[in-house]
Amino acid sequence: MRNPHVLVTVITPAYNVGPWIGEAIDSVLAQTESRFEYLVVDDGSTDDTADVVRSRAERDPRVRLIQVENGGSGAARNRALADSAAPFVAFLDGDDRWHPEFLSHMLETMHTAPPGVGMAYCHTRVMLESGQVVALRWQPSGKVDIDKQLVENNPPHNGSSLMIRRACFDQVGGFDCSLPSAVDFEMWLRIAAGSNYPLMWGTRRWLLDMRLMRTGSISSNRQRRFECLDKVIADYAPRMSRQHPGMAYVRPAVFAYRDGLDDFGDRWALLAREAGAKELAKDSWGRSLLAWSSAGRERRAQLRNVRDTARNGAYKGMSGALRTAVKINSLRG
Repeated sequence: MRNPHVLVTVITPAYNVGPWIGEAIDSVLAQTESRFEYLVVDDGSTDDTADVVRSRAERDPRVRLIQVENGGSGAARNRALADSAAPFVAFLDGDDRWHPEFLSHMLETMHTAPPGVGMAYCHTRVMLESGQVVALRWQPSGKVDIDKQLVENNPPHNGSSLMIRRACFDQVGGFDCSLPSAVDFEMWLRIAAGSNYPLMWGTRRWLLDMRLMRTGSISSNRQRRFECLDKVIADYAPRMSRQHPGMAYVRPAVFAYRDGLDDFGDRWALLAREAGAKELAKDSWGRSLLAWSSAGRERRAQLRNVRDTARNGAYKGMSGALRTAVKINSLRG
């Protein structure tokens, strides 16, 4: 029998995250809001993921391990959704972690948000595989409609930062298991287009630590992600009402150029240009797209090398500054 006092179902789809899943679970169990159930779906892992989850479940009855054959994160989430009935749902990837106030703050946000808000998200900090925080991600705050979702290219950035009304899934169904990537983005757009809660609400608090891309993770396969993104944008961009659908392709085109996938970049740049040179010139990302597009392949390769070198240096610098701050604080203590 389901507990009527449970407010949130927390769901973690987990595939071969043995080194990190314990930290993810511990961050959920450390929440100041305790009225939750926690379903961890082991998606056919071949490492010790299930053993780590099982050991935590033995110590806390709110944790439940569900084991399934490998079917992808969408199928794993759908399996857990079928076993839950709490009025709110929150997803946490098995290699991420929450701040202790994530659930309490997100519940407060959902209760105070304007009518029509079905999803709320927090800001994200970026951490290395070691768990060391190295950067803060910029994300828009306030109201986000379907136009802004597409133009900002998925403002939450990842599925671990959201809380969602259960009614949204009841109205639009589960995740699209045919998509090997961009499954989060497609769901948020489907909720915006087909539910009674078409709006997101972004908060200004950094309550999620997202682990920087791991080798072999879904997000590390950029080619596959862009193929899925191509389909998702084509499906939902025509539903934009405030801006030209071409604006939905601006940021993806820039990302494709940055990642060296010029074929995607060139094709998306053409679609973006349909919004008009004036619209692109007003937008900082539009201006960036025009610069990347006109640079040519050889020049773009040079720009990528400069960008990657600068970014790696920035991460090292921020990492060193954080270590120094921690050392000073420990000496003061």
